[in-house]
Amino acid sequence: MKNEVPQMSQLPDFCRASILYLTIIACVLLAFLMAFMANNWRFNFWYNFSSFALFNLWTALSSIGILCLIKKHFAKLSLQKFSLLAVVITTSISLIFSLLLLLYLAEPLSFWNLFRNAAIAFIVSSIFFRYYYLQQNSLLQIQAEAEARVQALQSRIRPHFLFNSLNTLANLAAQDPERTEESILDLADIFRASMQRSDKLIAFVEEKNLCNQYLKLEQQRLGDKLKVEWQTDTINEQLPFPPLLLQPIIENAVYHGVQNRKDGGTILIKGISTRNHIQLEITNPLPHTTTSMHKGNSLALNNIRQRLEVLYQDRAKLNYHSSGDTFYCILKIPKRLAIEFE
Repeated sequence: MKNEVPQMSQLPDFCRASILYLTIIACVLLAFLMAFMANNWRFNFWYNFSSFALFNLWTALSSIGILCLIKKHFAKLSLQKFSLLAVVITTSISLIFSLLLLLYLAEPLSFWNLFRNAAIAFIVSSIFFRYYYLQQNSLLQIQAEAEARVQALQSRIRPHFLFNSLNTLANLAAQDPERTEESILDLADIFRASMQRSDKLIAFVEEKNLCNQYLKLEQQRLGDKLKVEWQTDTINEQLPFPPLLLQPIIENAVYHGVQNRKDGGTILIKGISTRNHIQLEITNPLPHTTTSMHKGNSLALNNIRQRLEVLYQDRAKLNYHSSGDTFYCILKIPKRLAIEFE
């Protein structure tokens, strides 16, 4: 995959309240350190602390306000160039407030104080934007590696599924041409979905339809051995959902569970929707011998977990376990992305 350059849109949204809260905390902590570094800090600590905190808050909040207003007008800039612009703005505002403060207090112009304030603003803002630049650069690298691995090991259709489907279609062609044509179209849709980038979200109903198309193909092969029950009415059908996230879990349930049982079994998909998250629980019966099942399941589920880490960081969870003769896979994802992609 080609290397991507962090874009300006990947900076934190300066208009968000969470950024405002973090900025206020950072300004207070910086003022605390500056008060310790001042002369005679033991006697004037609280006076210096309050003065530095007020000055830091003026500078930081004014800078954030300006960045919030201009960010959309500089959307074509790279993250590196916009970070440089932001550092210049923050340093300039620090100098302006320093001059205004000297005028207000009617004190003589002190180039040392101006240089000190500008240097602090430059260093702190440079560290802040450099941190975000390196963070996004690292995140893009992780995303690219995860995308390549997911495409290779998970999002692509497994060879055994392809061969089984083609054999089923070959046997079906002579008996029922109409169903054969419909099955070929279903297979084409699954392959088309596997070619999509895994960071582009689709509606939940599209993922559900894709899973049903896959299950229809498997039912052509397994017949009445394969039964499926959906209980996802509480989940909004238009909810943004990662493509081919649910389908590999269901494929594992078929391949490592239902098809290895003489009497087959039922795959149950239950969905719960809360204010900020949705939770999907996929259960399937296990065969009597589970030696081969665990290795195959773990490979696919670990790749799903990696996709979730890229898309949602630590806000999404994937857990699985077996109890008795049933395998449980529980998927919990937020309704909002932790990372916004272009």
